[in-house]
Amino acid sequence: MDMMYYPLGRSSYEDSLKAIEADIQHANALAAAIPRSKDGARFQMKLVHDQLTPLIMFLLQWIDSSCTCLLPRYLNLFHVLVYKVYTDGRPKISRHGRKATVSDFYAVILPSLRRLHYDLMELDNTTKGESSSELVVSSQKKPEKDNEFTNIDLEREDECGICLEPCTKIVLPNCCHAMCINCYRDWNSRSASCPFCRGNIKRVKSRDLWVLTCNDEVIDADLVSKEDLVRFYLYINNLPKDSPDALFFMFYEYLI
Repeated sequence: MDMMYYPLGRSSYEDSLKAIEADIQHANALAAAIPRSKDGARFQMKLVHDQLTPLIMFLLQWIDSSCTCLLPRYLNLFHVLVYKVYTDGRPKISRHGRKATVSDFYAVILPSLRRLHYDLMELDNTTKGESSSELVVSSQKKPEKDNEFTNIDLEREDECGICLEPCTKIVLPNCCHAMCINCYRDWNSRSASCPFCRGNIKRVKSRDLWVLTCNDEVIDADLVSKEDLVRFYLYINNLPKDSPDALFFMFYEYLI
């Protein structure tokens, strides 16, 4: 099957560049909402090109053999400049930036910013919900002794009801009794019944079991969000440095 070629006009690549610019502006808004780095700066991005790009773009429009299949290739003439913006009296824009390809922007940077922004919103909503619930609980006068659990009581909650060993317990789906996995395997091989209610567990398979998580196995959402933020900053810092001959691309009319 022959490849179909279509003329590549000025509007096609301008529309593509405008779409990229819109996504970059959206990413800048997301980056402004996340916590700043240790030096008090925040990241911003711009679409830039080198000095030869306008000439190459003009040649692509001039030759008759240009086609839509060249669109991803000539977009490599552009890259995303990631730079720091300060607000503490230092120069507003840092001199040296980091260079990311358009593919890197859509594959890593934009999805990471969206995930960080979503996590921060979830944490904010959770914090507001917890603060309101604390106000309701504090307004109700309850004896503190009724709500306090000692460490011994918490340890007993994590113990298996058969062997009394602290462990991660599994729950039988038919009777909802909990035990450790070793006791389950032991009783399943010996009598195929629940040790508490003697219910038949012959048809219960390993994939049907429920697993109870302990308090120390629950990952703090705030900690995960901070780790994701650190990884994002490390990724930005490990990007290649931008060459000094790069020019800020601000207006599409300059590419005529």
